[in-house]
Amino acid sequence: MNWKPFPPKAENKMAHQQERFASFLRKEIAGFLQQNTPHNEDAFISVTRVITKERSDKADVLISIFPDKNADAIFHNIKRMEKSARKYIASRSRRHFIPLIKFVLYGGDKSANLENLLEKVKNE
Repeated sequence: MNWKPFPPKAENKMAHQQERFASFLRKEIAGFLQQNTPHNEDAFISVTRVITKERSDKADVLISIFPDKNADAIFHNIKRMEKSARKYIASRSRRHFIPLIKFVLYGGDKSANLENLLEKVKNE
């Protein structure tokens, strides 16, 4: 006898789809930035998180840049690529509607703590 649980509620299904799409955006935008961002070898750029709105019309992409000394210049270049990132996502997705992508600089506190730890290790 094959027993199947009740089908998931519609709200759970929507949350799951939203989560999957956010994961897809994170992976694809990370690849896009790796290919298209002009940065020097001593900078590390990470897509920390993607926050999609309930209607999926906007997506905030949280980006961490380490070290902080070059973060503003690098982020300025990344910010100018929002439209081309959306076009790239459209070429990689089968969805008809692609949300507006907004890059947000994230992680000042964490990277400052990481820099302090690296200095501490270097001095020992």
